[in-house]
Amino acid sequence: HYLLKSGRHEDAHSLLKRALVSLPPYKHVETMSKFAQLEFEHGSVERGRTIFDGVLAKYPKRLDLLFIYVDKEVKAGDIQAARSLFEKKSSTPSKFNDKQMKSLFKKWYRIEEAHGDAESQESVKDAARIYVERSSH
Repeated sequence: HYLLKSGRHEDAHSLLKRALVSLPPYKHVETMSKFAQLEFEHGSVERGRTIFDGVLAKYPKRLDLLFIYVDKEVKAGDIQAARSLFEKKSSTPSKFNDKQMKSLFKKWYRIEEAHGDAESQESVKDAARIYVERSSH
């Protein structure tokens, strides 16, 4: 946290690498997620995105990580990036079960209520309908 706040990104990254070597593997995902969040807040949004993308590629079933990522995009003011994440996850056959997908659509809709308009809210409903039609066949 301190290293990123004070602009010492290289030191922060080397500390992360050392931490991942010494931590047990089950703690890696949480450590990487925290580091990505800190990058969004105090470092580079782009580096935060890269870390989150890597973590989600390795742990595609972790909806909680996707929601943290989306929240960071919204907080950074990039609603379109958040939409893109939702669109990508809802349109491709995913590892999420129906209950998780319901949570995804609810979260997406709440973000559109807060930051979008009637048209963007309708597009979430459309995406949900398409998902339901596709999964019921």
